[in-house]
Amino acid sequence: MKKTTILLFICFVISSHAQNDKTSVPIFEKIALEMKEFKLDTTLVPNDKLSKRIEKLRSLKGGFNINEAIEFKIAEERSKENAPTEELDKIEAFFKTGNGKKWLNNAIIWIYRKQFTLKEINQLIRFYKSSAGQKMAEKFPILMLQSLKAGEEIKENFVQQLKK
Repeated sequence: MKKTTILLFICFVISSHAQNDKTSVPIFEKIALEMKEFKLDTTLVPNDKLSKRIEKLRSLKGGFNINEAIEFKIAEERSKENAPTEELDKIEAFFKTGNGKKWLNNAIIWIYRKQFTLKEINQLIRFYKSSAGQKMAEKFPILMLQSLKAGEEIKENFVQQLKK
């Protein structure tokens, strides 16, 4: 789960930075402050237009969403030697059909509600309905993973040079 959280955090950083924010506070300071102030809210979300539009946006974005990231991480854990199969079965059920799925979806909608207005969500929906938006949704996970891999390989090359 730690790797998934880090991956999602990096995705958030890159996509936030890509929006070319011109404020004077560096992006990492903003992120650190937001993460420090973050409080998990899994309560029932309002059944209003904003919540429905956020759900629509999440379905349009497709790609490697948080639910799929959790499934991926569980599958990764299962592939390890001596994986706690029974525990992983319970975690998987919790996030697929149990309260975990409901709580996670509620939490994500609250997160979006705090970050975006209805107008902004509608603009994002229009973007993700466009051909460029659909391509971005399809390619974004690959872009993120390849970017991370590039960073890892560059770091490894540098470490090897330091050892010489």
